[in-house]
Amino acid sequence: MKTKNIIKIIEDKYPCINAEEWDNVGLLIGDYDKEIKKIQFSLDATIEAIENAISNEVDMIITHHPVIFKAIKNIRQQDILGKKIRELIKKDINVYCIHTNLDSTKNGLNDYVLKKMGYEESKILDFVEEKDCGIGRVYTLDKEMILSEYIELIKEKLNISNVRVISKNINRKIKKIALINGSAMSYWRLAKIKNIDLFITGDVGYHDALDALENNLDVLDFGHYESENFFYELLENELKDLNLEFLKFDNGPIFKFM
Repeated sequence: MKTKNIIKIIEDKYPCINAEEWDNVGLLIGDYDKEIKKIQFSLDATIEAIENAISNEVDMIITHHPVIFKAIKNIRQQDILGKKIRELIKKDINVYCIHTNLDSTKNGLNDYVLKKMGYEESKILDFVEEKDCGIGRVYTLDKEMILSEYIELIKEKLNISNVRVISKNINRKIKKIALINGSAMSYWRLAKIKNIDLFITGDVGYHDALDALENNLDVLDFGHYESENFFYELLENELKDLNLEFLKFDNGPIFKFM
């Protein structure tokens, strides 16, 4: 099946127009007319992911995070990004990225995380009316829960071993929650304005955490990798009826706990 036909199926469900303006999504390396038989899903196009694709004779890598994000001025073997691009082109491997458009689209990754946690009903935190989508999901528990107990429930549902908690009182009761997979601490002020009890995201930095804490907003950092490594499940479901072979490869969590 040609690359462009696979992309059409994906983008009919998760349009590129739903991506954030700063993002870089779509076919980043490759040929729309290339015939595809084997697809590898990888959260990131790391050196190891590319080597795995080469050794398994993969035709196309679908990533969540863009392999090319910022403007580049050269492509050299001596630089990591240059080496990646050169290897992919030499081996004729396409790289397609689906990032914030997967996150923000209805029934995309934001909603999929919630379903894994057992919630079907939510509202969009930062709704974009003209696109009928948006970043973040807001949901309400059936009854109040103690923060520390709810965190343990999330860890169990998402199979997460370690999280970081920003709170003045982990025994506080919570009910209204906002969740954004990946890295989205820039939205904590919006969550506060909307009277959220607990804001869940990843990659929380010190100063943002301190600001949220002093503004009496509880924050749970459940990890960037941990909240997105299953992104491929959505895409594999969309492509499952095609005559394609799928495999998954990633390097696992970046941070190691000693």
